[in-house]
Amino acid sequence: MKRALGCLLLAGALAAFAQEKPPAPTAAFRTDGGDEKLPWHEIKPGEFPPEGSSHYIAGELIGLDHINRTGTLRPDRRTDQRTDDYDRPLPFTLLPYASMRYHGAPAELRDLPIGTHLHGAWYFEAKAGKDKKGAFTQIFRLEDDFSFHERQQRTWRVDAVQLDKGTLTVTGQTGAENKPDEKSLIYKITPATRVWKGTGFGKLEDLAPGQAVLINITVATLKGPGRCTDIWLDPESRKLATAHQLEVHRLHQKSRGIPGWVNAVDDAQNTVTVTLFGGSDPKLLEEMKKGSGVHTAVAEASLRSYDQSSDALTATVSEVNAVPLVPGSSGVQLVFKPEIMLEGFRPGRFLRLISQSWRIDDLPYEERLYK
Repeated sequence: MKRALGCLLLAGALAAFAQEKPPAPTAAFRTDGGDEKLPWHEIKPGEFPPEGSSHYIAGELIGLDHINRTGTLRPDRRTDQRTDDYDRPLPFTLLPYASMRYHGAPAELRDLPIGTHLHGAWYFEAKAGKDKKGAFTQIFRLEDDFSFHERQQRTWRVDAVQLDKGTLTVTGQTGAENKPDEKSLIYKITPATRVWKGTGFGKLEDLAPGQAVLINITVATLKGPGRCTDIWLDPESRKLATAHQLEVHRLHQKSRGIPGWVNAVDDAQNTVTVTLFGGSDPKLLEEMKKGSGVHTAVAEASLRSYDQSSDALTATVSEVNAVPLVPGSSGVQLVFKPEIMLEGFRPGRFLRLISQSWRIDDLPYEERLYK
């Protein structure tokens, strides 16, 4: 029974990584391409956002603070902008349950190189901005071109390669039938462009018409369509990149704990109910079993904890439940019995959970809330 439940939770979590349901909003909020008279959905404490309620903004990462989960994007130029608004830096804060993807796998902000072109799902903050009228400042999801296009089942068909001019002409194609876009794009390629082939590196000379490739770009916001930083020539090279990033993220979560928020506290039963956030590693979730021990570290909205090597409290998992797989949630909810109740165990507060089978590492000094 335990094994069956574990498989069910793993399947649900993998489904969350692999695909996103098409937007089907039913609430009275504005959506991209929808009724402009409606207000944008605003994030509410202790609630995951409804499906399809975010706003799409893409751009280039020009600054980040991975410790506090904040950064700055230079948005892509759009036809609905005034020219005076081109290239204005857009600061952002990651929501506590925000997820990131890099090379087709879960990631942390620290994994994204400066200059990476990113696709984001943003939320409106009513009092942000100089005029206090509000602005899009909160991010629910960030992903590089590789992840964004792979999730949409898109690749680029190579049409022409001109090494002497440093150009690569490609046409986007979507779905199993490889339906082509109406227009092609011309990207810049340089000696600094990394070409991934099989289990190693290739060369620009390996590019050939007819190939289906994935591409990461940079400087698209200033010199569109952009310059290629990485090109993956084949499925084998893409799988290798994804597998590597998956291990990078798994190591990060294992050393700092899986984040979630408190849903309920039962003082009579001495239990705390926690929903783990989306982006939680499925392999690590399997180790959060009924009867197992976990270390619980109180965290803030930035997901920074205080001093987990000293403050982490031991608890026993009494229930592992599957909950609806809504945006921001892993679909996994735990009920645990702590040794003692802490002030941080309150509904809406944030925790990081570390399995007792993992080693509790000392966090770098700058990551600790308590110094």
